[in-house]
Amino acid sequence: MFQPATERQISYITALQTRAGIPAGVPTSLTTSEASALIQKLKGEVTPVAFTTPAPLVAEGVYRRSADGAMFRVQTSRDSGNRYAKLLLVGGGWGYEKGAIYTLKADERLSVAELSAWGLTTGVCAICGKLLSTAESVARGIGPVCASRY
Repeated sequence: MFQPATERQISYITALQTRAGIPAGVPTSLTTSEASALIQKLKGEVTPVAFTTPAPLVAEGVYRRSADGAMFRVQTSRDSGNRYAKLLLVGGGWGYEKGAIYTLKADERLSVAELSAWGLTTGVCAICGKLLSTAESVARGIGPVCASRY
């Protein structure tokens, strides 16, 4: 009895042909058993997709993303132990940007001198995101609590 190839088989054959660089085309008179045999043949011609390990996450600290100049504080979650990045908001403070930790590079980490210079320019502590209020903090560019930790 003639059983035509299923929609799923035809779709899979087309996808395999595309990945193998073969012009797509499935005969209309293909049976299910012929489709299965063709799938097995095409699987042998397709190079397996290589899975790469993700790049290691950057260390804790403050980073300026070179793509857009956005500033992030990388920290480790107390609950899960996973590292994540918080975006410095325009009005001060930090917000979450999903996936930002994966966009940061180690060479984008800011030194204490760069953090201080940024704080002098903006009047905001680049470590905690709070407005610098005391004369000593403003002169240093970093708040007193952050200066003792960094």
